[in-house]
Amino acid sequence: MKYDLFRTGLAVVALAALPATAIAHGSMKPQHGGLVQMTGETMFELVTGPKGVDVYLSEEDEPIPAAGFTGKLTQTAGGAKTEAPLKAAGGNRLTAPGFKPAKGAKVVVAVIDKSGAKTFATFQTK
Repeated sequence: MKYDLFRTGLAVVALAALPATAIAHGSMKPQHGGLVQMTGETMFELVTGPKGVDVYLSEEDEPIPAAGFTGKLTQTAGGAKTEAPLKAAGGNRLTAPGFKPAKGAKVVVAVIDKSGAKTFATFQTK
């Protein structure tokens, strides 16, 4: 009996010593070379390119089909706000073609699922 309590105590101490990232849900590494933010269980990856901005959605390293979402980007730079719609572009990618984020701008990604639930992620561009 004492031995079981001792083993249980050691297991609790070992779990408590793990860093928080070791028990997080999924990887926070960018899969497409972008900036990553986590909101709840959903990971947003903001990728800027020559054709515009793409946002990739995933949960626990599994892609979330973008077809179930609409959204928009809101950029704040130099006191001015700019908005662009996000549209599903296949797989787990939403896109805003032609949108060019300014360096150092704050970009808010707002996605809305089919039920009307909204989720937001905020990025600071480089």
